[in-house]
Amino acid sequence: MSGFKVALVGVGQRGLQHLEALCDLQEEELIRIEALVDPFSENLSTEKISKYVPKYNDSDIKLFTDYDKFLDECEVDGIWFVIPPNQHTNQIERAAQKGIAIFAEKPQSLFLDEIFPMSDAIEKYAVPSICGFQMEYDSWYTKIRDYLNDKWVASMAMINCGAVETHGVKHTIIGKDQGPENRIWAADRKWSGTSMVEAGIHQTDLMRYWSNDEISWVQSSYVERASKAIQEEGDNPIAYHVNYGFKKGGTGTLILTKPAGVFYTERYDYILTSKSMIKFEGDLIAYGVEEDKYSIEKGREHFKTKDVYKENETIKVLAKGPQQDAMGQHNTKLISENFIKSIVLNKPELRKNSFKSSINSLSAVLAANVSSSIGGQKIDISEFETSSKFSKFRTKSK
Repeated sequence: MSGFKVALVGVGQRGLQHLEALCDLQEEELIRIEALVDPFSENLSTEKISKYVPKYNDSDIKLFTDYDKFLDECEVDGIWFVIPPNQHTNQIERAAQKGIAIFAEKPQSLFLDEIFPMSDAIEKYAVPSICGFQMEYDSWYTKIRDYLNDKWVASMAMINCGAVETHGVKHTIIGKDQGPENRIWAADRKWSGTSMVEAGIHQTDLMRYWSNDEISWVQSSYVERASKAIQEEGDNPIAYHVNYGFKKGGTGTLILTKPAGVFYTERYDYILTSKSMIKFEGDLIAYGVEEDKYSIEKGREHFKTKDVYKENETIKVLAKGPQQDAMGQHNTKLISENFIKSIVLNKPELRKNSFKSSINSLSAVLAANVSSSIGGQKIDISEFETSSKFSKFRTKSK
């Protein structure tokens, strides 16, 4: 299997995490790392990379600051694109034309008019693809999807409390007027597209993954950061409140916060079906009676006496705790491992998403930005993707 040659394009904060996973997979003889590509030579130095990836060995790895030169000179089977979302040009299309498998980190771009040509090229040249939603590979989240497989999801709610300080270390060198020099791209709206696009896309995608559904409309309201705090904290909003409507009729709510100086993070996730409620406790629990054992008469009696159903009929443990951090490095490795094996072993079912299937998650968070900017209007996703009414929001300004 070690004949599968890969390249990593973008060796910044997230790229280094992928490089750590790829080094592990190379050690396990699943791949060979052929090349690293980054426009900033300092990001390619062995001394810097080794601080973040102790297993990194630069022998036989080609280094490029020019993507075109890399494509012309290197033969690879797969490319991991880990580029700030406003920095995409035609890198993915050119890789697809050469028949190279594509791992695209999210957000794939900030502009749908860039996204659709990428997707069209991937489909035209029939290259395997995946987007970097590593939480789809989390063991607890997989059990949720399996449990919900034959159920209708009525409501999902997620609260994700973070902080601007979690944006981490800066690796991208920027020019004058391109953004704040003292912060990474994730803190700047022009580069990140807001924290909803850069981070909230994960929760948005999870709602789709758990429910096996697509988002049909979005309505949102953001709380903008005080102007006096922008110089220090970045210009992304401090809080995001977003409602999603799903094609099967369910709804989702996402609250995402990014205050400064609050060194406490918290997650809350809740899923409701017509006959059950899933909660994340010490274990992953589904409360509710199975359809074939339930009747309204029994339910009323149990509500009064608590002795109609046994505890194991009303409480189901889907997974024993503790849960590992779903955003952790183990899942970063797992998604890459499954992507590679899906190609090498010809098992496409190991890919839980594709570039094309992931567009709905991106469209939803981009539409959330627009909804807030136009007074909280409800936006139909299909219309957002195709109508001239929203064309200015799909195109990168020149």
